Amino acid sequence: MLLRRVIAWMAKIEAWTAGVLLGGCCAAIGCKLFARAFMDRALPWPEELCVIFLIYLTFLAAGALYKNAEHIDVEYFVDKWVPDDKRMLVFRFVHLCCLIGFIALAIGTWRGLPKAMNFTTGAAIPIPRGYTRLPLLFMSITNIVAAIAFLFFPTEDDIARPEPIEALEID
Repeated sequence: MLLRRVIAWMAKIEAWTAGVLLGGCCAAIGCKLFARAFMDRALPWPEELCVIFLIYLTFLAAGALYKNAEHIDVEYFVDKWVPDDKRMLVFRFVHLCCLIGFIALAIGTWRGLPKAMNFTTGAAIPIPRGYTRLPLLFMSITNIVAAIAFLFFPTEDDIARPEPIEALEID
């Protein structure tokens, strides 16, 4: 299905971007450590840059996990207590709740964006704070699309009971 391929493509872009941002955090902290060790002074911007990158990567990675169905969800409880004939009903209920939550997040973020633009993130990198809310808005909108796809176009893989994981035997 084309919609599922688009969702998988969006998830792959979000996951790669989150990985690049994590690498950026490591590089910024490396610059700070290098400056402290060899130039005997601390740089003011790496910590603020890491905070901004961590905000972005958190929401991008969360969106990618939801789209790939790899997030922490109610699978444990569904697998343990829901009979097979009710799994589709529970699956739809969970994604309906997710859809409502993502819509609320998108509306709240959009409404708070103008006010957040009046404040800055920090002294070293004085960008408007509203820009740190953009990944939440992006994740909410793309996950609304994914939740609609999961809700109205479920596949057999979505509701299939996962294979049990065999325990490792130690001699």
